[in-house]
Amino acid sequence: GSQEAMLIASLGFLNAGDEAIILDPYYPAYYEDTLLAEALPVPVPFYGKNGHGLDVEALESRVTAKTRMIWMCNPSNPTGYVFSKQDLEGVADIANRHDLLVFADEIYEKIVYDGARHVSIGSLPGMEERTITVNGFSKAYAMTGWRIGYVAAEKRVSATLRKLHYYTALCPNAISQKAALAALTGPQHCVREMVLEYGRRRRLVLSELGRVKSLLYAVPKGAFYVFPDFSDFEMSDERLAEYLLKNAGVATAPGSGFGNMGKGHLRISYSVSYDHVKEGLRRILEALSRIM
Repeated sequence: GSQEAMLIASLGFLNAGDEAIILDPYYPAYYEDTLLAEALPVPVPFYGKNGHGLDVEALESRVTAKTRMIWMCNPSNPTGYVFSKQDLEGVADIANRHDLLVFADEIYEKIVYDGARHVSIGSLPGMEERTITVNGFSKAYAMTGWRIGYVAAEKRVSATLRKLHYYTALCPNAISQKAALAALTGPQHCVREMVLEYGRRRRLVLSELGRVKSLLYAVPKGAFYVFPDFSDFEMSDERLAEYLLKNAGVATAPGSGFGNMGKGHLRISYSVSYDHVKEGLRRILEALSRIM
C-alpha cells in the first residue's frame, strides 16, 4: 500500500546527514522512514489549539543547506486539518526557491466536510516536477486489507521510485490491482454516501466532546479523527489512553506518538459505526467524570 511509498521515497531521495522537514503533528512513518534513510527528521509545528494552520515563516526558518524534503499529510492525520490553497502556496514557494521535494500524503482527499476543498500541492505552478503525491484505497474505499496504493510523480522522480519498488515489493497482487481499478473507475456514489455518514458521526463526536468544557480542539475539516487536548487532566496522553482502555474499554491513540505537538492530546477515530461511536463517547465521558 501507500506505506511502501513512504519508505522508498526516503531511501530514494534522502542520504545520510540530509534533513527532512515534517509538519508536526504527523503520521509516524514519516519520522521513522527518515531515520531509516539515516537522515534527520526536523518537525515543524503547523497546528495550534485554535485550529490555525501553517506558519510559512516558521517553516522556512527550519530550512538549511541540508534540507532535501518536506513531508505533509493533507487532510491531516491525526488532526483532520485541511490545508488551504494559501497554505500550500506557501509550501510550494519554499520548495521551489530551495529546490526541495514535497511528499504529499493525500489518502484522505475525498473525506472533507463543511464545504472544505482539497487542493493537491502537485497541481500548483512549479510543483509537478518536485512533488511525490501518494494515495490509496484504505480510506475513501474502505479497502484497508487489500494493501494497495499508488504514487504520482514526474518521470525522473518516479524512475527512482520504480527501481526501489521493484526490489522491495515487485508488484501488488493481481486481485488487489483489479479491485483498485474497479474502485477508481466504478460509480462513486458509495464514497459520497460514506462521507455523509462520516459527517454525521463527526457531528456526534463534536457535540459530545463539547460537554467537557476543559477540552480544546479544532473542528476537523477532513479525515475521520478529532484530536482534543486533554492536558488539563494532569495525566500524560499515554497514561490517559491506558486509563480509558482499562476503565472504559475504548481505544484511543496517544497524541505523543504523532510528534511533539501531539503531547497531551488523544486521537479519537469515528471510523466505526454511529452506534459504536455513540457508545464509545458515553464510556469516555463517564470515565473522564471520575478524574475531573
